[in-house]
Amino acid sequence: MNNIDSDSGGGCRALPDRPSTAPAALPAKASALRARLAKILAASGVRTAEDDGAPLHFGFGVERIDAALRGNAGADGLPRAALHELHAENRDDRTSAAAMALLMAQRCRNLDQEKRPVLWISESSEARRQGRLYPPGLAELGIDPDNILHVDAPDAIAALRAAADGVQSSAMATVIIELAGKKPRGLDLTATRRLSLSAQKSGTLSLILRSGSDPDNPLPTAAFSRWSVAAAPSLALEANAPGHPAFDINLLRHRSGLYGLSARLEWNRDDQVFREQPSGQPEEKGAPDTGAVPALAAVRTDHQGTRAA
Repeated sequence: MNNIDSDSGGGCRALPDRPSTAPAALPAKASALRARLAKILAASGVRTAEDDGAPLHFGFGVERIDAALRGNAGADGLPRAALHELHAENRDDRTSAAAMALLMAQRCRNLDQEKRPVLWISESSEARRQGRLYPPGLAELGIDPDNILHVDAPDAIAALRAAADGVQSSAMATVIIELAGKKPRGLDLTATRRLSLSAQKSGTLSLILRSGSDPDNPLPTAAFSRWSVAAAPSLALEANAPGHPAFDINLLRHRSGLYGLSARLEWNRDDQVFREQPSGQPEEKGAPDTGAVPALAAVRTDHQGTRAA
């Protein structure tokens, strides 16, 4: 903008432009603030204007559960670009917890526009002792075994390093790392914080699967949410046909402060969705004798497993 002033003869002369009072570094500062805000929002699972339109959340498909998980994010379900933790309620529930992790990954992958694979990382000694992924069992759950890459790591520290590389690469839809025992080596706030930040940056769902742990007194981690999973009796279908795989889930921790959310869920492989088990389910918890068999068959000790990377 030019400033005009009059001289003694009645004429007009142009005065030089006044220097702008806006600092030259303002655009850079604004950009830095936007980037910082985006990180904060991403950590909370909040959608921003820069999103490409891909869903940032995934849910179980159960309205009551997904709505309760909304928190401060403004969207139902759990954030995809985050770290979540699943604990087998008891050692015997390890296979059900593994199936739940795979089904959560499947729900997330169904939203993935690039249909990236799922990376499963486990300690080789634990895989030999507790069992590997079983392709026919995965197919029974509606999961294509060819979409899963299996990495055998020599120990927990190597498994965590492989998980960090997998999450950072953005090549995977989900990275699942299975760690056994109450205190796996290398599993701490620093390692999980690194996984959490990498997940936020790459948009990769990261799941830590714990077996042989103590869900009531877990190690502190940077996970966005923590769950316990147990096998549940399934309900027979019409004509006494085998029912759907069933799980008891319990929310132990959520970054918004939510806790105590629990449900008994059934997995419908055809619709690729969980459903809350209807009323009239068996009262006594025990080994499912119908629909949970495919879930348990997803991991077997007598099988060499999916292709190892």
